[in-house]
Amino acid sequence: MVNREDVAGLVAALFTVNNGMTRAMKQRPKAGELRLLQAVALHEGSRPSELAEAMGVDRSLVTRQLRDLEDEGKVAVRPDPSDGRAFVAELTEQGRQQIAELTEFGMRRYESFLEGWEADEVHELTRLLWKFEQSKAAVIEREQQEQQRPERGRRQR
Repeated sequence: MVNREDVAGLVAALFTVNNGMTRAMKQRPKAGELRLLQAVALHEGSRPSELAEAMGVDRSLVTRQLRDLEDEGKVAVRPDPSDGRAFVAELTEQGRQQIAELTEFGMRRYESFLEGWEADEVHELTRLLWKFEQSKAAVIEREQQEQQRPERGRRQR
């Protein structure tokens, strides 16, 4: 059975890893660029607001970054066919190439982090991280459902 000390150790490890990843993204602007390029690739033809929601960031940040990527020729923006006041983003061939290059860089970086690890250790860590993510998602889903239920004893109008 998991106890409070076990949870505290896990939380400390997760926060340490997360802080390191956040710091690395700030020190390597290309990491943030890759994240946005990947979001555009996954949601081709989306508005900045939709990309921001998918990424969990502010829309103004996405809009600024999209304009920068457009200036660099990695993203093409065009008016939204359903609302001429808005625009949608699509990757250019240069943007697709940038994703491939940055992804390769990242894979080499993570391979260096895992030097000296056994394959079964990597598999087990992967399995456990996905299990943790599924548990977390289930709790969040349950909490959202509980928030949507009407309070007992009160009538709905």
